Parts: sequence; structure tokens; C-alpha cells
Amino acid sequence: MPSHLTRVVFRSLITNKPILYRGCLSRARVVRNGCRTLLLPQQRTFFEFLKPQRKVKNAEIPPGLEGLMELARMQGLAARPPPPTKVASAFMEFMSRRDAVLEDFHVGMAFNAYEYLEKHPRDDGQPWLSLSDICAVNQILLRRPNTGGTPHLRFGRLLHQELEMRREKTNKGVTKEDAELLRHGLVQFIKLLLSYGSSLEAREIATRAFSKSPQPEESQLWADILEGFSREGNKDELLKTADVMRDRLVPFSRRMQTALVTFLAKDSDLKQAKYWYSQPVVHEESEQPVTPAASTCGAILKACALSGDLTYGQQIIASLLKHQPDKAAWDLVFLWSAAIGKGVDEVERMMNVMIRRNTVSGQQEIHPDIDTINALVEDAMSRKDPYSAERYITLGEKRGILPNEKTLTMQMQYRLSIKDIDGAKAAYFGIQGDLSGDVQCVEAINQLIQALCKSQHHQFDEIMAIVEDLYERKAKPTPETVAALCTLHLRRGEAIDAMDLLQIHAPSYTPPQRSMICRQLVDLVLDGQTSTADAWDTYQLIRQVFGEAPREDRTRIMNEFFSRGRSDMACHVFFHMRNHEHPAIRADKDVYTAAFTGFARNADAESLELAHNQLKLDVRVELDTKMRNSLMLAYAAIGNNKRALEFWSEIVASEEGPTYNSIAIAFRSCEGMSFGDKHAKPIWRRLKQMDIDIDKEIFTAYLGAIARNQLHDEAVAMLETVEEEYGFTPDLFMLGNWFNATSSIERQARVETWIKEHYPAVWTEIEALGHWVVMDGFGYRQYNINRDLDP
Repeated sequence: MPSHLTRVVFRSLITNKPILYRGCLSRARVVRNGCRTLLLPQQRTFFEFLKPQRKVKNAEIPPGLEGLMELARMQGLAARPPPPTKVASAFMEFMSRRDAVLEDFHVGMAFNAYEYLEKHPRDDGQPWLSLSDICAVNQILLRRPNTGGTPHLRFGRLLHQELEMRREKTNKGVTKEDAELLRHGLVQFIKLLLSYGSSLEAREIATRAFSKSPQPEESQLWADILEGFSREGNKDELLKTADVMRDRLVPFSRRMQTALVTFLAKDSDLKQAKYWYSQPVVHEESEQPVTPAASTCGAILKACALSGDLTYGQQIIASLLKHQPDKAAWDLVFLWSAAIGKGVDEVERMMNVMIRRNTVSGQQEIHPDIDTINALVEDAMSRKDPYSAERYITLGEKRGILPNEKTLTMQMQYRLSIKDIDGAKAAYFGIQGDLSGDVQCVEAINQLIQALCKSQHHQFDEIMAIVEDLYERKAKPTPETVAALCTLHLRRGEAIDAMDLLQIHAPSYTPPQRSMICRQLVDLVLDGQTSTADAWDTYQLIRQVFGEAPREDRTRIMNEFFSRGRSDMACHVFFHMRNHEHPAIRADKDVYTAAFTGFARNADAESLELAHNQLKLDVRVELDTKMRNSLMLAYAAIGNNKRALEFWSEIVASEEGPTYNSIAIAFRSCEGMSFGDKHAKPIWRRLKQMDIDIDKEIFTAYLGAIARNQLHDEAVAMLETVEEEYGFTPDLFMLGNWFNATSSIERQARVETWIKEHYPAVWTEIEALGHWVVMDGFGYRQYNINRDLDP
């Protein structure tokens, strides 16, 4: 039969009429002029198939890490590991990144690979790593991560042992180049010990390795040892090290004096700080006498101000001003004035005095600069005085001193400390074009991004502009920032953007950092303000990116979907756990119990059948009373009360026996079936015969079973004697359950009359809960009382 479609289409086009189809969802309507027009325009385009679909970015894994992780995975499975040549290639590729800061997890992978290579030597007998390779690895290990660095120190010790073994083997015929590399490796190991809190061991090695009257490089290493004890807060060993250095004739440099005085000043040991401040110091390289460093003077002046020793502080200031003071001396004067309580206005007057009275012959006048302002701002921040810090910056701008990156970084920090997000954002815009990648500045920008993401009045475009600027500077966002950005994207329904963000950064993070991000996403799922669609997208992201998400978090997510009335989604979460390959994540009996309880809350018969069938096939899970309780509860909720009571029979016959919850659930099963009283009464009699304590929940459950089976008089008789026989008074829970269990309009009226007569206050509480009517408003009432039972 020929089609008239083409003819109709062309006739409509020629006469300029719309093409209509009566069954289309966009039906035509008649407008005032009588013309027929389409309600909605057609949205499909012929070339839509040419538009590329957006795809999720691939995970960005650091080079070589995948090979190291593959080795660890095969070792964990007791399977054949990759060949040593492949592991060595992956190791060198991973450890060849010059600017990388490796976290504990990454170094642990590299350490495991190195041990594997040591156990599988090369065929030609040569070591896998040369001396220069070991020094390069040591240099990477010296970059301290934020996660502690215990694997770094362990790896460094192993490499040091390797260097010592090679030193012994080549002690006689070592070349000059190899001797220099061995010495360099020893210095690196000492610095590694100092960086990771083993200063005592570093001092012992330095004492054995270095002779008296050391070279300038060795003197600087002794200064490093002092700074190491200072970081560790080990005062006794710090002073002991100073004595050892004096015995070994180590020149006392500015760095050494700064380490001692700064630590003792912060420790409130002003006497010792004064002693070491008074000692003569020399230059690190030329060993010529010099004056103390400005930071040393600032530390002891601050200690004098805090302890109230103004006399000694004034002596230091007088010594600085004794001769023609330079700018550094004046900066210390300003700091001293601020430390002893002088305000910003007084400091400004002192600056004016400095400019008027201090002129260097043949040169320009000494003026305060941005370093002066930064020192004052830093001092105000240490005293937690953001108001004074802001005034110092304003003072500098009034004098034509523009803030630099350090100034604006501190401004962001103290403004964020007082929740001034707009002010911190304004400070960032001042630094945006000149960001150098300073660690402190990058950290402040990360804090700003996190604060903007959590703010209720944020502007998304501004946040993304800051993030893009951070990427352009090759700065790495912190895990907290990634978590905040993911949360922001997911709340906006941008799951793909969140996935891209995690694919880029998550593979490079350590397990604790990944766990922190995962917890934030779990909290987003559990947030009641998150829509169900966004919660599901968030869960899908967790499942795909964080395969190591623990069973506890997955169970909480499953229960959250149950509470949202989406048992289908919860069923998916359950099956993902059920089929997981890792035993620590795979569904156990608690997960099964939670799932069956959720199916009971939602009366989901289809999902219950699927999960129960999986339980029958799961040889790793054994049924216990709690799980049978949940099954009995679930089958009772879907109306299969006969099957529910079969579980009650299994519980009674089991070695563990029933619990109080089992009894209440059994009565609930009797409540939902015809002639359920014939099953409930034998259970009740057995409880009485065995002299089991009847609590309120069991009594209420039995009361509901009697009431639902139309035994109104028996229920009233039980309530009239409950106080004398069991010792508890009927309350909202008991009487509300009784009313809801009564499935007849006539009998509910009798129940209402009885409650109003005997417990009018309780009836008032029941009515306050509100109700709904079954059978589309034509049946009996059901008050909003939570009748859920726990397994």
C-alpha cells in the first residue's frame, strides 16, 4: 500500500502549514485567530548524532606507579610477580621525577619494589642502582611529605646500608668520583635523619664521620643538627649538641645561634637564650666575626616583651641604635615597639622619626619597605590580632608600600581565620597575576577555595577561576580542596566534573587522603538535603573511584537509600557488596540483616526475594537469630506471614534461641494473618509458663496481634490489668499501636472512646500526631506512629 506521508509533508510545506500528528505529545491548540500551532517546538536536530558525547577523563597515574602497584598486588595474591627488569624499569621511571613530593604510600610501593629487586639480582651480577641513582633517590626522599614520612626514613636506612656495603667493597680501589658520591650519600642520609625526627642518630653518625675543626660544609651540617633538635623540641640534646660542637672546635655561626636562641626564647628559658645571644658569632663561609642575625634579635626581643624583661630588651635596642642603624635594625625597633604594646599610630610616628633623622651619607634616606610591613603583620598574626594586621597593611599602602605575595598571603590567612571570606577573596585577587607557587601561598589559596565551597553565598564561576589559576601555576590542590570541589560539583548535579576531578588527583593521593575524600562523599550521600538523584550519583562515584570504601560506609549508604524509600537503589548497593572481590568489603551477616530490615521498612517483595536467594547461595554466611529476625520481619512486612512464622519455628529450634526482638516480631507476624490469634496465644502462654519477663514492647506487640484479629474485649481486659500485672502504665506508644492495629472503623470508634475515658491526655497526644485514612480515604484511620521493629 503506497504511503501518503511524502505528499502530505510537501503539501504542508508549500502551503506554509504545520505538520501535525494527533497522537503526538505536543498536540496542536487553537489560538484566537483560528490558526493551529504546535504547543512546543521540535527539539531534535538532524545532525545531533555528529555532536561528540562528553566522556570521563582517564585516571592520571604517576609514571611507573602502576607497575609498582601491580607488583604489590601480585605479591598479595601469592601469584607470579612481574619480571625484575620490568619492576626495575617502573621503579626508575617513578623515582626519576625531580620535583615530586612522594607520600608515604608511594614510597612504600617503591621500597617494596627495591626489596624485590635486591632479592632478584641481575644476571650480570651488577647492582640495579648505581651510586648516582641512589643519590638521586635520596634527594627525592629528602622532600618531606605531609603524611609523616616513616617509609621515607626506612627506605633511606636501606639505601645507606647499601652505600656502606659498597664503601667496604671498594675501599681500596675507589675512584675520586665514586668517593665523592659516597660522601654525598652520607651527607644526604644525615639530612634525611634530621628531616624525619632522628637527630640523635644523625649526631652520632656525624661525630664518627667528621673530624675536629670541620670544613665549612661540615659546619653547616652541625647547624642542621641543631635545627633538627629544635624541631623535635629536645632541649637537653640541643644544649648537649652545642657543648659537643664547642669541644670539636666547630665555629659558632649565625644559623647555630638562631637555632639556639629561637628555641630557648619560645621555651621561655630567657636565661639560656641571653647566654647564647651574647656569644660571638662568625660568618658561615668566611668565618669572620659578624653581628647576630635579625631573626635572632627579633626572637629574643619578643621573649623579653612576653616575660616583661624590658630592661634587657632596651639594652638590645640601644646596641642596635648605638651606631648608624641600618634598615634591619629599625625593623627590629618597630617590632619591639609593637611587642611591648605600642599601637599602630605610635609605630607610624616612629617611622616618621626614622625617615627624618636617619640619612646615610651619599645615599638616599632609609625608608620602611614591604619587609617592614610584613614583619609587623606577622607579629600581629602571632598575637591573633587581625585588626592590627589589617591596619599595618593600610599603613603601608598610605606610604606607597604596595603589598607583595607574602603580604596578601598573610592577609588571606587572617581574614579566613575570622570567617571574612569576601575579604580573603579580595586579597587573592590582588595576588592572582603574580602567584609564584610559594608553599604558604598555595596553602592559603586552598583554604580559600574550601571556604568558598562551603559558603552559602558563593559564586561558582569565581571558584572555578581560582581553581584554574591554581592549575596554571602547576600547584597541586590538597585532598581537602578536592573533596570540597567534588561536593560542590555533585550538589550542582555535575557528576562528570566531579569524576574528572577525582580521576586526575585521586590516584596520586595516599590511602589516608583518599579515605578522607571518600568520607566527605559518604557524608554528602547521608545529608538529608542532598536530593536522591545526587545521592545516587555520589554513590556511583564512590564505587568507581574508591573501590576500597569500607563495608561500614557502604552499609550506611544502603540504609540511607532505604530511609529515602528507594529500596531499589539500596538493593543495588547491597549487591555491589555481595559481589565484591575483597573479603573485608564483601557482604557479611550484618549487611544481610540490614538489607532484610530495609526491605521490611519498604515492603519490597521483589528485592527481598533476590537478596534471600543470594543468602541461600552464600556459603560464607551462616544464619543466626538476628538474621532470622530480619527475615521474619521482612516477610511479615510484605504480607507473607506464614513464611515469617516458619522463621520463628527455626529460631525456636535453633541452639541460640529467640531474643526479645524475636518474640515481638513473631507477634507482628501473627498480627498480619487471618486467625493470627491462634498462633499468638500459644506463644503468649509459653512465655507465661516459662516466667519470662514481659517488657512493654512484647506486651504491645501481643496487644496488636489480639486487636488486629478483632478480639477487642480481650485487648481491653489486658489493658485494665497491665499496671497491676506488669508494672507499666499505658502510654502513647502502647495505646497508639493498639488503635492502629484495630482494622475496623467501628472498633476504632470503641477504642477511641475507651482511651478518651481512661487516658484522655494520651489521646490528645495521639491526635497531635496527625493521621491518614486507608483505602484512598474510605477506610479506617492510621495515626503517624512509628511501629518499626528492630531485628
